[in-house]
Amino acid sequence: MYRCSIRYDDHPDYGWPIIRLACQDPRNTAHQTVAQIAPTQGCNLFDWAVDGIEYICEQGTVKSSQRQLLGTPVLYPTPNRVRNAQFTFDGHTYSFEPNNGANFIHGLVRHEAWEVDEPVIEDESIALRTHYSIVPGTRAYERFPIANTLVITFTVKPNRIRYDFRVINEDDRYRLPFGLALHPYWRLIGPRDSVRIQVPASHWMEANELLPTGKLIELENAPADLTSPTQLSKLTLDDVFYGLDSAATSTIYYDTIGTRVTLAASDLFTHAVVYTPEDQPYFCIENQSCSTDAHNLHARGLEEPAHLAILEPGESSSSWIEFSVADQD
Repeated sequence: MYRCSIRYDDHPDYGWPIIRLACQDPRNTAHQTVAQIAPTQGCNLFDWAVDGIEYICEQGTVKSSQRQLLGTPVLYPTPNRVRNAQFTFDGHTYSFEPNNGANFIHGLVRHEAWEVDEPVIEDESIALRTHYSIVPGTRAYERFPIANTLVITFTVKPNRIRYDFRVINEDDRYRLPFGLALHPYWRLIGPRDSVRIQVPASHWMEANELLPTGKLIELENAPADLTSPTQLSKLTLDDVFYGLDSAATSTIYYDTIGTRVTLAASDLFTHAVVYTPEDQPYFCIENQSCSTDAHNLHARGLEEPAHLAILEPGESSSSWIEFSVADQD
């Protein structure tokens, strides 16, 4: 039986608070699953290790020379890019500060400080509930003035970590249009030709300058068909794939160490962004509930490829994503 624990600490390099969740086999202490979360840095899961192997890349560079926190940013309510840093919904125009050329990228909560509740420790699991509210007085509300809360419960068990999400529209006037995603930076363990990825999507999304046009393309005409395991060395992608559901799990095969990581998600997560830079020690498979630029695609009437979630005042939505590690068959 595994024993689970929690420890509160400060990051050794940056000093911000961190929370360490762990499940360890007392008969063999090498068998343990550890998750480290930075609640003041967007509730970022910056470290996830199973049996001493770290699967998340904590720090690195992204298209610049500046070193930054990578980990697993939470992207909400606008995953990935928003064209020209604005969109219109229900007659209201929402504008953001461009931070990716003329566009806005990666949402409003990834740099914010989240609230943390007391953990729940059981025989072979530990759960930690966190939340961030977009309400008057917050920077996020100034740009997105719809009162709402995103709740994430992290549950760590042997060999796995699960995110349970709940989005609550707390506004008494406005509908809440949102997308939700995780952006894990998966470590490159071994040579690129020894890491294979599988993303069982049904379509690729045509894009212009990394912004989807809304057109769904059959995989035979896509830059890659990832429905079977494909070596990273054969891929140069920064693309959106469509047509995932809870029965279609993505998988990372680390052939050098003989393990596989499974990315399972509930039916809300119909899209995945796959990013495979050639010159970095990481790659990304990002479960998204919607397309990149979903709000603008929805406004153009492209509701199916956009898959924008909309909550009426007082409504809520629940979903989940789970990462797990196992030996390859």
